[in-house]
Amino acid sequence: MNCHATRAVLDLHAEGRLTPRRAKAVAAHLAACDACRAQTAPTAVAAKAPARDFKERLAAAMKAERGAPTARPANKLELALWPRDLSGIALAAAALALIAVVIGWSGAPNQQFDRGDELAAGRMP
Repeated sequence: MNCHATRAVLDLHAEGRLTPRRAKAVAAHLAACDACRAQTAPTAVAAKAPARDFKERLAAAMKAERGAPTARPANKLELALWPRDLSGIALAAAALALIAVVIGWSGAPNQQFDRGDELAAGRMP
């Protein structure tokens, strides 16, 4: 292992979370490399590992803090089938009517053909 790879996993090595093969490689590198070994030296502020029963004590404290569950009324979820304010629907209907009028007024092509326009009718002379 090189120094870069070893320094990337020093925290995991200190916590004992490496695979046995990787832990052995890191230990071998630390035995040979003074620079990497210096980084593993304990610092002034060392992180303290939580106690093994920390989760159980925390769960017990949270349960005690909550106390007996109090009955709360269920939140009512109102799903109105029809909106109370019809202004949005009226606005959408007016917009659709306006679009229909504009399309009709713009002279969009229709299915009627003039007598002399054989090519437009799809008939060849």
